[in-house]
Amino acid sequence: MAREMAGSPRSRNVVLPAAALAHLRRALARELEVSSAVHALQDAGFATGESLYREFARELAGHNGHQETPDPSTLPEKGFWDRLDNFFGARGWGHLETERVHSGLGMVRAHQWAEADERGHETQPGCFFTSGLLAHLLGQAAGGPVAVLEVRCRSRGDQACEFLYGSEAAVHEIYGLLLDERSVEEALAEL
Repeated sequence: MAREMAGSPRSRNVVLPAAALAHLRRALARELEVSSAVHALQDAGFATGESLYREFARELAGHNGHQETPDPSTLPEKGFWDRLDNFFGARGWGHLETERVHSGLGMVRAHQWAEADERGHETQPGCFFTSGLLAHLLGQAAGGPVAVLEVRCRSRGDQACEFLYGSEAAVHEIYGLLLDERSVEEALAEL
C-alpha cells in the first residue's frame, strides 16, 4: 500500500549525500561536452534558487515570529549573510562568509562546501550548480540580475570555494582577465 506524501513533488525537500552533486557533475561531463555540462548544472542551480529563496523567506518568518513571510531583501546586508549562512549550514551545504573585494563586486567564500569534490583532482572550479543557485538568490535579494563566477574551488585543491558576484559586465571582465592567466588578485586590481 503506497503512503501519500505531504506536498507536491516540486514543493518537497529531499536529502541526498553531498557526493551526489560531484557524481552528477562527473556523469554530465562524461556524457556531454564540458560547456554543455556546465550550462546544464548552472541552469539547474538557477532554477532551484527560486524555491530555495522562498524556503529561506519562510524560515526567516519562523525565526522572527511573523505571520507573513518576510522578504529577505529587506534585511540589512550583514543580517542577510548571517541568516543565509545559517540556512545553508543547517542543510549541510557548508558555511558562507562574504566580503566586498572591489566597488560593485563581492566575494562569497564557502567553507567545506557540499558541491565541491573533496578529492581535489579537478583543473577548474567545479561548483556550477552553486554558481547558478547563488545567481538566483542574490538576484532576488538585489532586485535585479547578479552574475556569479567561481574563481577558486576545493574540487581543484583550493582551501575554500570562492565566488565573485556583481554586475554581469564586471564579472564578465574579470572572467576575461582570468582567461588571460591573471590571478584573481591581479584581475581585481586591473578593473
